Amino acid sequence: MRLRTGRPSGPAVSEPESAEAAYAEAVKRLARQPQSRAMLRQRLMHAGYAEAAVGLALDRAELHGYLNDRAFADALVRRRTARGRGLIAQELRARGIEEADAEPALAEVDPDAQLSRALAVGRGLLGRREFNDGEALLNFLAPRLARRGFSSGLAYRVCRTLTTEWEAAHLFDSKKEHN
Repeated sequence: MRLRTGRPSGPAVSEPESAEAAYAEAVKRLARQPQSRAMLRQRLMHAGYAEAAVGLALDRAELHGYLNDRAFADALVRRRTARGRGLIAQELRARGIEEADAEPALAEVDPDAQLSRALAVGRGLLGRREFNDGEALLNFLAPRLARRGFSSGLAYRVCRTLTTEWEAAHLFDSKKEHN
């Protein structure tokens, strides 16, 4: 058998129709790193396996418990502790997790824990920076929390809490002029 140059070699090219070879490749990839069904489908298709073989391989991997989008979503939510619910939901969608599998995992995101995480992230972002007042702190911190996936309401709540803490500790630099 002659292979074309510039194409990957291996079982995918020599046996593109083989569901067994696709299944073996799927299990091998899942052993290295958990993946969603959509991600694994894309990788197997890119490796040159036929669509029918990939479908059969994914069904078999799911049947044997190697592939489980709901468990993948749960694990991803637990690993993304420093991110907000919005960013986690976006990442799940990007990885091809369907709403039915993502929603139960996202429901596990505790609002109180989310507030604690946002406060910890906010304190870390502030560090030893100097601000003239609460407005400057808000202008600095709110967009950074939003980029980490925390809702605007939660970001504002964190900014209010931290502003109160800074006022109580006299951390605002009142000597600097307001720009």
